[in-house]
Amino acid sequence: MTIGVGGSTPEAELARMRDMSAGAVPIGTDELQARVARAQDLMKERGIAALYLDSSPNLFYFTGMNLKATERLHGAVIPVEGPVTYLSPAFEEPKTRSMLKFGDDIRVWEEHEDPTALVIETIESLGHASGTVAVDPATPFFTFDGLRRAGNRYDFANGAAITTPCRSVKTAAEIALLKCANEITIEVHKSAARILREGITTTEVSAFVVEAYRGFGLTPPGGTPFALFGEATAYPHGVPYPQTLKDGDMVLLDLGGFVHGYRSDITRTYVFGEPTARQREVWDLEKKAQLAGFAAAQLG
Repeated sequence: MTIGVGGSTPEAELARMRDMSAGAVPIGTDELQARVARAQDLMKERGIAALYLDSSPNLFYFTGMNLKATERLHGAVIPVEGPVTYLSPAFEEPKTRSMLKFGDDIRVWEEHEDPTALVIETIESLGHASGTVAVDPATPFFTFDGLRRAGNRYDFANGAAITTPCRSVKTAAEIALLKCANEITIEVHKSAARILREGITTTEVSAFVVEAYRGFGLTPPGGTPFALFGEATAYPHGVPYPQTLKDGDMVLLDLGGFVHGYRSDITRTYVFGEPTARQREVWDLEKKAQLAGFAAAQLG
């Protein structure tokens, strides 16, 4: 049997779990505001008057607000100078206010109004009657189309020119959260490997993984964790049917979750039982290729 695979039960594994995220520190207000200041510096360099943020990871990165994207416009405007202004459906204003980490200016729109017109009115009210508006690259087309029609006196640019340079370089606080999320995910992998037995199904393993996420303090992402056996491991983004584990099967688990908004994503592949010569050959080739990649990587 492959080392570390099998030999335990879901009950035994869940009983030994502890919250590994308890000491993790979320990103603080000072760091969020420093991110906004960095974005504003880049906007000045590039001649951009304002940056529109939709309900996306970019909004979370700059403001700490974690909003689910829906058909209703919800976001923020970062002007090249001055404080952030938030945008919200009117009926969501109390909820939005409760989520603010800094600032207090919330502009609202009613259900019969065009929210993209509110974005343009907001930018103008902040002192920019014309100029270039950078748009969050995660903005849905129907929202961008509305901005373009309501703000035809503005030029529009891809906001990635601002968001990507900011987000690409991680701070020590971000690295600590990513490290925590990854360390937890490795422990989930180990526990999931230990509960494997002949006859277990992928649906049973996926259900256990969700419990393990919570047991170790990881916030599960949406959807079902990928657990694949046998031939299905050749399809790394999953198949729409469950599989039952047999001796000699390949196993693929693609797992990850969030710690204070920072995500892990780790895939592991191994054999249940004794690997064949061909399975070992392919596994060793992949390991050598990965190690060569790590050896070639260097700062810069």
